Amino acid sequence: MKRIVFTVLLLGMLTACSFPQPKASPSDSQTQIALFAAATLTKAAVEAQAQQTPTQISFDLTNTEVPTEAPTQPAPTAVPPTVTTVPTAAVTPIPPTSVPTAAPTAIPAQGTQLKFAPGTTNTIATGSLAAEATKRYVFWADKGQVMDISCSGAYISVTAPNGKRLVNFDQRWTWYRDYISEKGNWTIDIKAGSFDTNYSLYLGIPQRLSFAANTSSLTAKATIPSGKVHNFIFWGNKGQTLTVNVAPGEHLTLAIWHVNGTEVLSVSSKASSFLGTLPEAGDYVIDVYSSSTSSVEVTLDLSIK
Repeated sequence: MKRIVFTVLLLGMLTACSFPQPKASPSDSQTQIALFAAATLTKAAVEAQAQQTPTQISFDLTNTEVPTEAPTQPAPTAVPPTVTTVPTAAVTPIPPTSVPTAAPTAIPAQGTQLKFAPGTTNTIATGSLAAEATKRYVFWADKGQVMDISCSGAYISVTAPNGKRLVNFDQRWTWYRDYISEKGNWTIDIKAGSFDTNYSLYLGIPQRLSFAANTSSLTAKATIPSGKVHNFIFWGNKGQTLTVNVAPGEHLTLAIWHVNGTEVLSVSSKASSFLGTLPEAGDYVIDVYSSSTSSVEVTLDLSIK
């Protein structure tokens, strides 16, 4: 009996040894370590991405303010003034007779010449036009001068001596201001609209004032016809102090403005003198209006410091 029991036990032991053993599996602690490591890496990646995002988006979507810019009215390309430095001196002003009073070359026959009275800086032509009709005027100017054109009752077209058209009727402009880009005969055409009209065409070419070496003031003289205006122009820099006096003060009124249209002194102020700071660099026009019933000889004193 003992032999049988021993045999059975021996067979059982041998059978157990022949079955395959189970493979080792990760323990609970090993599984937790692996999960924690994966979670840590994921969090680090998310934090790194979150830290990078603010530097990638550098603009503010809530800021919708648009910077303000200059001239809104379509403005022709202007020839920059020849003076590029702040004047430290006054140059003897160009005498009024230097303002073109007649073209030194022949005027085209098809155009009516715009004439300046001796010593004046502007002229006005008036007339009437039938509906859709046109009329041509011609004037002579030197390079670098400023032309100031305005017309009531009709549209304008402006053409350079070389034939280049700077303003077209299609633009329906009634005024134009620019630096003269070339010496010669310039053409202004005017055109009525859909109805018969009376018109008034104004052309101004201001008298340039410059400073002599090592000076900052000047004196200019002009004769203004009864009820007319004389135009001066000078260069000034931003922040400079401008002083202007005109004599005799009676019957004379000043207006001062930048060539871009910025007003410094309004004619409505009825002032015959001015003391103030220039708001920007560039050319400034001084208009001297006369309300006298006779011609007036005026003296203009100007200082820039």
